[in-house]
Amino acid sequence: MKKLKFKFISSGRYLPQKVVTAKEMASLTQVDEDWILKKTGVQTRYMAEGENQAQMGAKAVMAALKNSSVKLEDIDLLISASGTPDQPIPHNSALIHKELNFPSSVGAIDVGATCLSFVQALQVAASFLTTEVYRHIIIVSSEKPSVGLNLLEPESAALFGDGAVAFILTRSENEEGFMFSEFETHNEFVHATEIPAGGTRLHPKDVASSESSKFLFSMDGAKVFKVTSKLFPSFFERILHKHRLMLDQFTFIVPHQASLLGLRLMQQKLEIPEEKFVINIQRYGNLVGASIPMALHDLLEEKLLKEGDQVLILATAAGLTFGMVGLQL
Repeated sequence: MKKLKFKFISSGRYLPQKVVTAKEMASLTQVDEDWILKKTGVQTRYMAEGENQAQMGAKAVMAALKNSSVKLEDIDLLISASGTPDQPIPHNSALIHKELNFPSSVGAIDVGATCLSFVQALQVAASFLTTEVYRHIIIVSSEKPSVGLNLLEPESAALFGDGAVAFILTRSENEEGFMFSEFETHNEFVHATEIPAGGTRLHPKDVASSESSKFLFSMDGAKVFKVTSKLFPSFFERILHKHRLMLDQFTFIVPHQASLLGLRLMQQKLEIPEEKFVINIQRYGNLVGASIPMALHDLLEEKLLKEGDQVLILATAAGLTFGMVGLQL
């Protein structure tokens, strides 16, 4: 199989002005602050007020453009990689395209896989770049999960934060890009994490007002935690063995920021050195599809990654889907 090559040109992020502390979240959910910190590990998260997800995404794109030498007329395609779009139709990338006032020559598509959205969009973009369909692609993961939090489920409500991250990619003639990518879905747990209503199965006109909670995020946290801790280690070992890779060859391991408790258990079970394992959930909360690109953006901005470094991405998403991706910068 042809290697999917690409290189990052730049990245940019946007965080809302409002910061919500664990103490404030405790007040909203009517639980103790210590309980929230123990269950989620989230000390602060950002929450958008008076702005929608597309506006946040557009600001992240503008930041990425500002951080690069790429001009607007150089962009061929905009990919929205998010799990919390503003509306079902039109597709989210078109709404961000409108906010940016991009010319009609710039294409716009969505890639949605909840917490794995950015990683899947990266594969799509790399395929387009490797086959020379496009030269410059922007991927933006903009998330506003705060609007769908169920405050009666404090364990999940206290996890999430809002934010947006954008990356500009281009073709590569060198070895930058995907080392490998592997995914598997355990569909017997498909309803363990969900927003049941809002689509065509449970349309708003068919949901009684007394059942409005069906439009809010719901997660069987105990089940997801148990299943992931049981199945992910074997998935991890199997993929490393398949591609004949060693953990110590990676500069950093970037996991999806699901919960601090889950991250610490994953680190322990997979025997990952603490200095290699990237955790930022304390500052941002779980950013859904923006979690992984936010961590990558911070590593690049802090100049902790250099050309030739290898990064291992570990992710879980609703479905229940596992993902494991190796990147060479």
